[in-house]
Amino acid sequence: MKFYTLPLLLVVFVSQYAAAYVTITTSSLPKGAVNAAYSAVIHASGGCTPYKWAIVSGALPAGITATVSSTTTQLQLTGKPTSASTDSFVVEVTGCGGHAAQASYQLVIGALVAITTTSLPNGTVNAAYSAMINASGGCTPYTWTLASGALPAGVTATVSRTTTSLILSGTPSTSGTNLPAIKVTGCGGHVSQVAYKVVIQPTANHVVALNWSASTSSDIVGYNVYRGTDGVTWKRINAGLLAAMLYDDSTVANGTTYYYATTAVDASGLESNKSASIEVAIP
Repeated sequence: MKFYTLPLLLVVFVSQYAAAYVTITTSSLPKGAVNAAYSAVIHASGGCTPYKWAIVSGALPAGITATVSSTTTQLQLTGKPTSASTDSFVVEVTGCGGHAAQASYQLVIGALVAITTTSLPNGTVNAAYSAMINASGGCTPYTWTLASGALPAGVTATVSRTTTSLILSGTPSTSGTNLPAIKVTGCGGHVSQVAYKVVIQPTANHVVALNWSASTSSDIVGYNVYRGTDGVTWKRINAGLLAAMLYDDSTVANGTTYYYATTAVDASGLESNKSASIEVAIP
């Protein structure tokens, strides 16, 4: 019997896994502010390096430049925007194998944050106090702080839900002159600060006597009186509905300008729009 030896056939399967295609992984860019240092990074991964980057449509905001990182996996956006704008652009990255990926962005550059309220009303001891400090520009959320001085005793500060306003409210308990400096910081780090003077007098020595014409609607059951210090922000000052078309405001403070408006309320509780306002300057 003969034994035959079969040649051994060794088959080697060589499997080569191609790397994943290059992709841009940054989905959005942070907002910026005029003349404030801006920095953001667009990241890419996959495929093979070195990558090549290009802005294939649109443009960066004026003052912002794009630089490729040393590893080529990042496109770095830096600079100081020179004007407020909203710019849309498309970024393309190409891996060493030739595969390309694109991403679209919108970059918002806002004006620098600034406090727009230039003065605060004065107040009277034991009379409700209300005021609002507004800011705009830059990017939210804003951060508010008392930079120096102090608010009147009994008055507290609360940041609004949108962070664009600082609401002052309370009942002053002590007369005197207060010199608070309020600072607001935008999300980009830019700061605006304004110093105020608030005089709390011991007692009110002026009265504003208001009167208005009756509503022509037949089902009106009463009126409300609103007061503000800027003609925009209002607070009702009557405790309950007024049956007569008369109201005396004895809580006004010296050296303050007030705005007044009225509304009518019907039997079902619906309140009308505010009337045209009047301005009253207290000496």
